[in-house]
Parts: sequence; structure tokens; C-alpha cells
Amino acid sequence: MSNKHKKTVEAIPEMEGYTTEWRTIGMLKANIVALVVLGLFCLLGVAGMYAIWGGFSLGNPWNGMLFIVGFWVGVVVHELIHGFTWMWATHSSFRHLRFGLLRGGVYCHIDVPMSKRKYVVGTLMPLLLLGLVPFLLSFATNSLWLMLFGAIFIGCAMGDVLIVWAIRKESPDTLVYDHPSEPGCVIYHPVSQR
Repeated sequence: MSNKHKKTVEAIPEMEGYTTEWRTIGMLKANIVALVVLGLFCLLGVAGMYAIWGGFSLGNPWNGMLFIVGFWVGVVVHELIHGFTWMWATHSSFRHLRFGLLRGGVYCHIDVPMSKRKYVVGTLMPLLLLGLVPFLLSFATNSLWLMLFGAIFIGCAMGDVLIVWAIRKESPDTLVYDHPSEPGCVIYHPVSQR
């Protein structure tokens, strides 16, 4: 393969006075956790609908097709939510975002370091907007499709949850950089703390 066809991997930026530590997660572990959580939320959702409504509604025949289209749109929107939340939190522009495929999944990367607090908000925002909100709304509307959509996107966000879990002991103001080629991030530690 010639050099012009090789994918270039962005280097982790170094900052004077800081050491770096990778906090990445394994995709196999993330996928197993996602499937377990998906199954649990589906069971919880069906049980909740039976408890509240005595069953669930499938709605009209087109809802299944809308669900499939909604899923694929949701996959893209999940990554856009990461990107736009991080852009907003860091006051940066769209040119700092990169989208692509990583080991069969889509990803969003921002090339701007930020505090752990801001990173966590951007990392968990798709869980809230695409997962928990639709899941909870499904109980008010008795919609099996909305419950499944929420449960799937709660499962899809488990990799994000594992990334946040990996940095849970860091101070909220710790400097974090989204890893450009692995699921996870890079922590910057001041040299005086190491």
C-alpha cells in the first residue's frame, strides 16, 4: 500500500508541564455491557407498560418502518449530539469535529482539550436525549416502539458510560482530550501531581 492511501492517525497533543494517560475501553466489553443493558431495559419497559397500561400499543402498521428509519437516523444523531455538545462546551467550531467509522461503529472526535466536567456532559448527552427521555416518554404514551427506541439507545450509550466510569475518580477540572483513534480519552496530569 502506498503512503498516500494510508490513513493518518492524529497524534495526541502534548502540553508542557503535563503527562498523558490513556483511558480507553475495550469494544468487546462495551458491546457485552450494551446487550445486557438493552435486555434489562426491554424487560423493564414491557413490565412497566403492563403495570401502567395492562399491555402495550404497536400503533399503526407504519410505526415499525418508522422505527427502523428512526434507528438509523438516531445512530447519526447520537454522534452529532456528542459533537455539538462538546462544541458548545468548548466554544469551538465545527472544523474541530471529525466523524467516521471505528471498528464497525460510528464515532465523533473533537480535537479540543476540555475539563472533565465538559467532556462528561458531551459524552452522556446522547444517553439522556436519545435513550432515557424516549424510554420514559413511552410509559406516558404506551408506545412499544418508543420504549424500544429508548432502550436501544440506552444500550448504544453504554460505551460512553464506560468511558465516563474510567475517569470517575478524576477531579471535575482535570484536563481531558477525546482520543482520536480509540474509544476513550486522554487525561492530562500536571507533572507536579505525578
